[in-house]
Amino acid sequence: MANILSQDEVDSLLGGIGEGAVQTETAIPESEKEEGLEVYDFGMQAGPAHLRMPTLGIINERFVGFSRTSLSAATGLSLDVNISSIDSVKFGEFCRSMPIPASLNIFKMEPLRGFALLVLEGPLVFTFVDALFGGRAVSHVKLEGKTFTAIEKKIIDKIVKIILSDLQHAWSDVHKLKIVFTRSEIDPQFAAIATPDDMVIATKLMIDLQNVSGTMTICTPYSTLEPIREKLKQRFQGEKLEVDQKWKRYITEKVKELTINLSCVLGKAEITGREVLGIKVGDVMQLDKKMSDPVIVSVEGVPKFMGYPGTFNKRKSIKIKKRVDKE
Repeated sequence: MANILSQDEVDSLLGGIGEGAVQTETAIPESEKEEGLEVYDFGMQAGPAHLRMPTLGIINERFVGFSRTSLSAATGLSLDVNISSIDSVKFGEFCRSMPIPASLNIFKMEPLRGFALLVLEGPLVFTFVDALFGGRAVSHVKLEGKTFTAIEKKIIDKIVKIILSDLQHAWSDVHKLKIVFTRSEIDPQFAAIATPDDMVIATKLMIDLQNVSGTMTICTPYSTLEPIREKLKQRFQGEKLEVDQKWKRYITEKVKELTINLSCVLGKAEITGREVLGIKVGDVMQLDKKMSDPVIVSVEGVPKFMGYPGTFNKRKSIKIKKRVDKE
């Protein structure tokens, strides 16, 4: 208690700082500052890592959709999942911002090297536990100094495996991964998946339940994703994502029902304007083709087939012989 300053001592100290009587950290004089120079953090490597890998955004959006459905089904609750933030930070800084208590779940993304981390904050964990035991998803547990019981750990493992399964599914169209759950920890010092200076990509998601909300964070070292960074740079990956087969079949059937104009030209002739003015009923115009010559059949004005004119059931007809090759 002797190290705690009284209010008078605090006021005296602040007054001394304001008058310059108490020395603080020495600031660099404006005259000594170099214009246009900024401190460069070599750990950032030309900007935040996640911004250089836009396909991660597509993966995260898919993961959100899968998690919203699977967690609702598993807990029987109406919940919503949304991306809160995505940051590229050093692992040491990430650890300092980690909620306490929390469930720290370590997993591998085979065949990629290293480990990644799934963090579920304490209130969210106990809310899931309450819901799975038939409660109203309202956690009244005092969190200070709280650890997880054996039964609670079983519940956590179940939820974590559902989440990791969704994450594996979200990655499936970009890169085939097998996500393997390794272990759970409570103490951050036992969940060191990288050195304090290593860059990690931290994706924080907000889970909103009926009566409470909490955060879930996926921490992935940049070194783990580095071998496939070229795939994650490609913006067109989203076009390769899962196709809605039901919608595709519906469109195909509707296209088959369309009415299409089919036409063919039996021949052509060139005449003068005087001859056009003199045309009368009964005149015969000679075309540039013989009856035995093939004709072009067009679909909506586009040449598609070649055939021969004739009759069928007392009607004019064209017998198709082959497709017209594209140039």
